[in-house]
Amino acid sequence: MMDRKKIDLIIVRGQENSKYISEFFHNGANLGYRPFTVFYFRDPARKPAFVVPAVDLHLAMDSTWIEDVRAYAMAEFFTDLDVNFYDDFFQAAKDILSERKVKGLVIGTEGENLTSGFKAKLDAMLEGNTLVDISFDMDLVRMVKTPEEIRRLHKATAITVKAHESFRTAIKPGNTDEDLTRAALARMIAEGADGVHFINVGCGPKTSFAAHSPFPTGHTMQVGDFVKVDMGAMYRGYPADFVRSYFIGKTSQRHLEIWARLNEVQVELGMWLKPGVTGGEIFERGYNHISKYLTNFPREFVGHGLGLNPHEQPRMNRVNKTVLEPSTVVCLEYSYYHEGVRHHTEDTFLIKSDGVDHWTSNCPRELVVI
Repeated sequence: MMDRKKIDLIIVRGQENSKYISEFFHNGANLGYRPFTVFYFRDPARKPAFVVPAVDLHLAMDSTWIEDVRAYAMAEFFTDLDVNFYDDFFQAAKDILSERKVKGLVIGTEGENLTSGFKAKLDAMLEGNTLVDISFDMDLVRMVKTPEEIRRLHKATAITVKAHESFRTAIKPGNTDEDLTRAALARMIAEGADGVHFINVGCGPKTSFAAHSPFPTGHTMQVGDFVKVDMGAMYRGYPADFVRSYFIGKTSQRHLEIWARLNEVQVELGMWLKPGVTGGEIFERGYNHISKYLTNFPREFVGHGLGLNPHEQPRMNRVNKTVLEPSTVVCLEYSYYHEGVRHHTEDTFLIKSDGVDHWTSNCPRELVVI
């Protein structure tokens, strides 16, 4: 990317981008006052640098491949390491830029994705250079996964398949949505997850319509209830993300038809995916197919990439021009509202140069459970 765009240096502090380049899976980068920032040069003679809060210095030095790791006073003024701590991030950045004689270069930053105060100070510090926004370019870089990223995403997905199994087993009259949540979370940890990225359970009339119900409501399940779970385990910094929906004991023929069509079209679209098609082309094919069977299909997009962030490129909506490449992991999802419930299904696929791997094919999708 840097060669193609003639960029000499990139400076990134975004949570995903700084993890991606440094390979240090830090906590706290979402806080505006606590930057983790990578300086990465196209010229290998100019060594990269990594600036972190003091409290994270030792772990950063042990975790990253970058040799020049510096710290500024944050949370702690000194640690077990006898090193100099800068008063703030910008003091450290000033020294790095001075030592590497950064002047007259083309520098990529995350532009408008940065907080306004940080961006203003950084832009002033980089005066005399040409600044370009590489936010979208980094999205495209991260879209194509390394073999290790694929391994972690696949493991997170396999763990989540097992969690769906435990969730499904817990769908019984007399149990509550809290029982469902506990069953899924416990199975994730038992199967080797480092944690849960998210779990959204719809259960009973109070949340059957909800896309992302954040908490259990204590609803006690009964025959005829609708139940849905959108969830993903975390494995070594990478999340899973897919959905199944259910009715307890019985439902109408119309609900069965809706669910069958959603899954039929979703899986057909997933197995059709291939390098070279755009997010917009994927949307058009999927939208036109489902619209043959279901009127007023409600979705503005039908899927997204999966990586360090659970929603990455390509975002498969009508206007997306991102071109699918091999080693991209994507989630396709379809939903539909009927009689107060929100049918929702989602599957995960690995795009390869010679085909598609359907990672969630072994997660049952029967709508009615007893």
